[in-house]
Amino acid sequence: MRRGVHLLSLTAACTLSACAIGTDTSYVTSVSSPADAKIISMGISSFMRTQLPAASTTIVLDPTPSEQTSNALTPMLADCLLGQGFAIAMSAAPDNGAHTLRYWVTPMDASGELVRLMIDRHKTASQFFRRNPEGNLETGGPFTVAQIEASR
Repeated sequence: MRRGVHLLSLTAACTLSACAIGTDTSYVTSVSSPADAKIISMGISSFMRTQLPAASTTIVLDPTPSEQTSNALTPMLADCLLGQGFAIAMSAAPDNGAHTLRYWVTPMDASGELVRLMIDRHKTASQFFRRNPEGNLETGGPFTVAQIEASR
């Protein structure tokens, strides 16, 4: 039964956070600790390296809402992506071949943070970062990936 409760909580969090953001917008709540931002950023950037060739890829990070521009995660994520060998651009011109990355980071009660990604508006991935007994974030498993099918 407990597993069903967590699944229901996960679904509710995904639905509620999707209502709070617009199209082409990333979203970050509750990540204010530089240590938490670093763990999540390292996880995202390592995952992106499995999805795209770093040395020849430019990534555009979809912006967060104006009230979240000072979040701790976004600059750390850009730094980690650069450290993995990606180039970062401010916008995606139709002809520059940049890939877009939208990210949503939302709390799952006190147990951790749910990270969801959308790459180029057709691939999604999610990973749970749990809090260990000391209160630090750590990965709760691998990223789960899904492909979004075009409507027919």
